[in-house]
Amino acid sequence: MFHLICAILKGLLEGVTEFLPISSTGHLILIRDLLPLSGDPADAKRLDDLFDIVVQFPAVLAVAILYRQRLWAAARGLGTSPDARRFWIGLGIAFVPAAIFGKLFHDRIEELLFAPVPVALALIVGGAILILVDREPKKPAGTGEAEADGGSAPAAAPAPDANRWTRAEAVPWHVALQIGLFQCLALIPGTSRSGATIVGGRLLGLSREAAAEYSFFLALPTMGAAFVYKLYKSYKLIHWGTDGPILLAGSLVSFVTAWIVVALFIRFVQKHSLAVFGWYRIGLGSLVLVVFWFAQR
Repeated sequence: MFHLICAILKGLLEGVTEFLPISSTGHLILIRDLLPLSGDPADAKRLDDLFDIVVQFPAVLAVAILYRQRLWAAARGLGTSPDARRFWIGLGIAFVPAAIFGKLFHDRIEELLFAPVPVALALIVGGAILILVDREPKKPAGTGEAEADGGSAPAAAPAPDANRWTRAEAVPWHVALQIGLFQCLALIPGTSRSGATIVGGRLLGLSREAAAEYSFFLALPTMGAAFVYKLYKSYKLIHWGTDGPILLAGSLVSFVTAWIVVALFIRFVQKHSLAVFGWYRIGLGSLVLVVFWFAQR
């Protein structure tokens, strides 16, 4: 029962963090020892590695269901709509870099960087980048203010619109490829797949909402493929009698939580900056480094 409760808590954490720019993998690495899924230390890593991938798939499924109307509309338009073809081909192009780099370097990165200190450093650096990239533009001087002598100040020229694409479906192929390259940074644990793709999207001219939604859509092929690949490699190693309830509990909680979080996140980014997530990352990463430093003394 204790391990089942741990699975539920980890599924909750996965659902909350997967699509926020704060790194679900980093969080799961940090709490591995606190919420063990097995009483056998020799078996714990196998089950943790499997669990961390399996519970991502229900989170992706939640996104697919939430956006089912737009995805279905794009799917129906494949034969007739250039916009629909551009959207799906763009997602395929954006997926390719992570697939290649993941195949080449994932095992080595996991061996070297799946530890609290590298995760903490990635959280801090990624948080600072998120704050810098998603700063609110300053209001042009002179707008809406009266001159000291009582006259009206001349209206300043409007700032150029940096949001060239306000819908994820409108992103062209060459921009999709560049977002896919940004996604490769998420191979570093603690970076955050959603954080890397949102930052990339913002730098390339997507609105905050479009960047978040493109990150959601790109998760469909990326995390779907990771799930299938991991399950294929680990299928014969799964102990269904003991692993099954653990994986099922975590998956159900991840699905429900991700559904709620994604819906709330989109409402949030429509009105607010992402800086709060950057400061959270910096705070968490700093706390981990402090705890690790005292633990080593």
